[in-house]
Amino acid sequence: MTPSLLRLAVVAVMALGLAGCGESFRYKLTLVVNTPDGPRRGASVVESAFWNFWFPERGIGHELRGEALYLDLGPGRRPLIALLTCKLHPKFGKALSWTQEAGPATTLMSRLYNEAPSQDYMDAIPRIAGRRGPRSISPDDLPDLVTFADPNDPKTVIEVDPNNLQATLGPDISWNEITIESTDEPVTKGIELRLPWIAAYYNKMLDGSRYHDKNTLANKLSTASFHQPSASGAQ
Repeated sequence: MTPSLLRLAVVAVMALGLAGCGESFRYKLTLVVNTPDGPRRGASVVESAFWNFWFPERGIGHELRGEALYLDLGPGRRPLIALLTCKLHPKFGKALSWTQEAGPATTLMSRLYNEAPSQDYMDAIPRIAGRRGPRSISPDDLPDLVTFADPNDPKTVIEVDPNNLQATLGPDISWNEITIESTDEPVTKGIELRLPWIAAYYNKMLDGSRYHDKNTLANKLSTASFHQPSASGAQ
């Protein structure tokens, strides 16, 4: 075996030892909002994947594949966008419903499907993946919500209070229905058509900076909250 092939073999063996078998589930978030022109509906399917690793220390890795839910509320109105993440007001412990970077908490999904809590985190995921049917959730169970004064300018991002849509979206806007479900539907694509600046802002915050070093909303969020293609390139 040549030195180059030997190195490749060593790397392959190390990779197998560092990462174990993975588990994943797809979730579909659906938002229905009342407007003066009638209800407006939007949905997004995202895949949440997890795997064990043992180096440099033991833990669980995760990856999202999908995009934020973009809900068009009609001509002349700001859109409502449910992000992939919950970074602006993270919750912990029993209050956890949406994780900072890995989608809905498995505790939330298990509770919605009447699954008993599992001590084995990786055991809960395939059980969630096998369940079907939409389940109603409250505004407090949602990820971060935002809108834009100008959807073509990421710096104009505005946080939306899930319990007060009227403050940022207009006096006649209110919730009609919010559901989440485990699904095998295809992962949603196409948010770049709605937010064409996404490709140019990879590895940047929404204010154009490469670092989170300011106390502004545009500097707290990056495109990772809006769009995450698979790191492995899988579709």
